[in-house]
Amino acid sequence: MSDDTTATRMDTVREQALVARSRTDASAFGELYDFYLPRLHGYLLRRAGDRSVAEDVTATTFQRALEVIRSGNFRNESFGGWLYRVASNALVDHVRRSRRTVPLGTRAGDGWGDIDDADPRGVDALGDDAAAAAFTATLDRDELGRAIQRLPETHRRLIVLRFFDGLETDELCGLLGCSRATYAVRLHRALRALRAVLAEESIDAA
Repeated sequence: MSDDTTATRMDTVREQALVARSRTDASAFGELYDFYLPRLHGYLLRRAGDRSVAEDVTATTFQRALEVIRSGNFRNESFGGWLYRVASNALVDHVRRSRRTVPLGTRAGDGWGDIDDADPRGVDALGDDAAAAAFTATLDRDELGRAIQRLPETHRRLIVLRFFDGLETDELCGLLGCSRATYAVRLHRALRALRAVLAEESIDAA
């Protein structure tokens, strides 16, 4: 297996070859697993905020990935981006299942399990908000942290995925389901919005 555990992105040609071989070769999928495991676990941990949940969802993600590859239904050129999308969906499924479970001593009408009551934007936003909060907590400048929190959700999510999670362009395009050109426009708009908010912060502080 590859010993290049410090690289942020696997060579595209090699990745595609490993995916193709993984249909019948367990060691090929093992190499993909070894490369993406720490990245995917960190991605999920930042969103779930719970190590056991992150571990469970990571395992589910790789299980689903292997099933799709073995079935011959994988058609995405960016395996990494697709894998992050599978992980995001698996986390959503986990949160929904958890909220349908009513704890002992809690009445069904108490609001437990109602995703809309928890966040009207839907369950996807919960993980992204957690990641954004973790991201801004790592920033040295309070001003930048406040600015990122003030951004619209779509801009904030993109900046966190790119600069905190460290996803590469192909991975982001695969995760977001967009072309490189569309991604470039979205990132440009997000950074422009961030600069505008920072300018407002500077004026307010003056």
